[in-house]
Amino acid sequence: MNMQKIVDMLFPVLLAAVGWLLSEIASFQNRLIEIESKMPILITDDGTPTDSPISAARRQQLKDDLMDDIHDLQVRVKLMEERQK
Repeated sequence: MNMQKIVDMLFPVLLAAVGWLLSEIASFQNRLIEIESKMPILITDDGTPTDSPISAARRQQLKDDLMDDIHDLQVRVKLMEERQK
């Protein structure tokens, strides 16, 4: 087979591959710009992450549940100590 025919047949495929690659690079660049624009919202100047309202509410709910459990355990221990007396 003639090399010129092979090159002529592969040229459109290679051109399409390069076009796809360039569009993917542009897509990645747009995603990176979007992520970088949101970074100041997520991380403060000193490098600590900020709380979103959802995670802060969940953490508060977890803290309340733990405090309830601790209080319940303290009451049980106190009752057990009084029974042993």
